Amino acid sequence: MIKRIRSSLSAKVFMITAVLMAACCSITYFCITQFAPYIYTHDFSAINEELPYFVEDISRFTKEEALFAIEDYCNQIVEKNDDEFVFRLFQSNSEELKQFNKNDTSQWCRLTFTDSTEEYIVFFSKNTEKESQVVEALQKAIPVLSVVIIAVSIIVAFFYTIYMTTPIKKISRISKQMAALDFSGLCTVLRTDEIGILADSLNDLSRKLSSALSELQSANQKLQEDIDRERQLERQRVEFFSAASHELKTPITIIKGQLQGMLYQVGRYKDRETYLTQSLEVTDDLEKMVQELLTISRLDTPGYAFNPAHIYFDKLIQDRLTANEDLFMQRELTVEKDISQEVSILGDLQLLQKVVDNLLGNAAAYSPAGECINVKLCQAAGKVNLMIENTGVHIPDGDIPKLFEAFYRVDQSRNRQTGGTGLGLYIVKTILDLHRAAIEIENTPQGVMVSVQF
Repeated sequence: MIKRIRSSLSAKVFMITAVLMAACCSITYFCITQFAPYIYTHDFSAINEELPYFVEDISRFTKEEALFAIEDYCNQIVEKNDDEFVFRLFQSNSEELKQFNKNDTSQWCRLTFTDSTEEYIVFFSKNTEKESQVVEALQKAIPVLSVVIIAVSIIVAFFYTIYMTTPIKKISRISKQMAALDFSGLCTVLRTDEIGILADSLNDLSRKLSSALSELQSANQKLQEDIDRERQLERQRVEFFSAASHELKTPITIIKGQLQGMLYQVGRYKDRETYLTQSLEVTDDLEKMVQELLTISRLDTPGYAFNPAHIYFDKLIQDRLTANEDLFMQRELTVEKDISQEVSILGDLQLLQKVVDNLLGNAAAYSPAGECINVKLCQAAGKVNLMIENTGVHIPDGDIPKLFEAFYRVDQSRNRQTGGTGLGLYIVKTILDLHRAAIEIENTPQGVMVSVQF
């Protein structure tokens, strides 16, 4: 029980308040009973008128006879004045007379008896042993006052405890939530004193900590995303260099073998003209690959200067279609165009030219003879859409997501029957990412469509 009270603020405040209230009431009662003035309802005026005549009468008696008269007279005075006065009889030379103040007594009369020459002093004084009416009333009310004091102490302590501890409990509950990193609650204490200021300060602290924690979580999440992205880039970089090494090794090996064969005139390599031509073709492919690797290296450089400008995209596509007419004729392909006029975008002219050339080159390279290439350019809802479809061919659905990876070919043997290096779409995706454009490849009923959206 004691341990429970020690751990409860409400119990402590209630008990301390109740004890203090009871103590204050008791001390107040004690002070009233001790220091309440004596209240007398009679004065000495009547006694002052009667006392001289009484003294004159009893002076005719002997001392022994006078005692009965004095006793009878005193009883009359006590009864008449509610025992507020006491009869005093002293010898005239008595030291006890000094303890009385004539202002608090009746008049003093001298008295002698017939059988004695000794002189006495007679007067009435206030009865100091008689309690005041206030004290007497309080003493009679002790049982009732005790009950009232206890009841009032408990009631006052109860409401005072609620008033004092309710906001403190709210503050304590909110602080526990804050300690558990829960900043959703606020302390609603409608007070303007120090407790109210403390609650407002706690609310401000909660809001600021919540904001700081959110910012920290956001920063941590962004940092984690950056770390994951960096790891992904590093993994892609390693894979890229591994694939590049493999791709470069193959043509170099071919050229080296052909040159050694021709140098030592081994078997078929004696026909130097034929194999020099083949070596030149391989060298051309190798040069093309190196140029594309240099392009990728330049685009992936963090400080690459990308300077976009307003260009007419429709004019760029028309120019590239014209430039690739010979390729389409060689492949026996027809081109159908649906190009909107004056379509302007923000971009780098040379980079976008490389994008269009790669997409048109892929469409021509992978389309069977006699098929069609559909080119459509339109602008709607603030977006520019370019769609290039080549018919007569499809791509396995499982290979489509991998088409933008470096050196990836649908033909897993990595041969070059189509003349590709596997870097074209990777370069296209990199350039379009710089332009914040989206690219998508999908199979259609007629063939394969590439969609680019700026």
